[in-house]
Amino acid sequence: MKTASKFSSIIVLATLTFSGVFGHTFLNNLIIDSKDVSNGKCIRPVTGLKTMYVGDTSNVNMRCRPGNQSPSATAICPVKAGSEMGVEWHHSSKTPTDNIISQSHRGPCLIYMARMDQPIDGNVWFKVYEEAYDESTKEWCTDKIRRNKGVLKFTIPADIESGDYLLRTEIIALHGAQRRGYAQFFPNCAQVSVTGGGSAKPKGYKIPGIYTADDPGIFVNYRKVNVNYVIPGPPVYVPGNNSTIKSVLSSSSSRIADDTLTYTETFNIND
Repeated sequence: MKTASKFSSIIVLATLTFSGVFGHTFLNNLIIDSKDVSNGKCIRPVTGLKTMYVGDTSNVNMRCRPGNQSPSATAICPVKAGSEMGVEWHHSSKTPTDNIISQSHRGPCLIYMARMDQPIDGNVWFKVYEEAYDESTKEWCTDKIRRNKGVLKFTIPADIESGDYLLRTEIIALHGAQRRGYAQFFPNCAQVSVTGGGSAKPKGYKIPGIYTADDPGIFVNYRKVNVNYVIPGPPVYVPGNNSTIKSVLSSSSSRIADDTLTYTETFNIND
């Protein structure tokens, strides 16, 4: 009887471990001028399991995940100020059948930048993009990138100074966030060189420091939250000023319709 119980526990643990690994994601490549730039060229590599999340908002790995704190990528990719570029997440690799990220791991996508000639532990990080729940499509940003085979496109601010920057991409998975400290963060950093820029120096913020475990967009039950979910972190930089742009959210106070959850969520809170 004890042997059977022990065997069952092993099966359950293995299942949960597989489920957790299967659900996670990492920045696989950049898309610049419609061309793929592979992981490891301009993307700083992660040490250890590349899909492992960060769970503590005060951890230094919130910047770029483990291994990304030093300039270890082999190149800095040129991008034009004001141009559109893409970032592409995957779970395993860039293949047609890749899972990207588990459907249950819903949440916002965010992108930050910081000049590489400044200490990255200072007030240097500014947000250039954010997207959460889109009422018109009934999708979270994670649903969107799954539908787009891992790709999210955004625009480099047109007026920031030319120079070398860290580009920090992030997905926040909220499937366990109804419990404090159970949101999962998936940051990665790439190195880009902005050309044709202006003179703007957006207000910067510290990472870690932009989030706390009690923020309403981090300690939240996303299945019940109003569609005007509060995206965590500082405002998005708008060329010409430091005001907040309108997020991909609705101002409606109605709640997310139950019929938008068209699948059965079977996952462990630690996945």
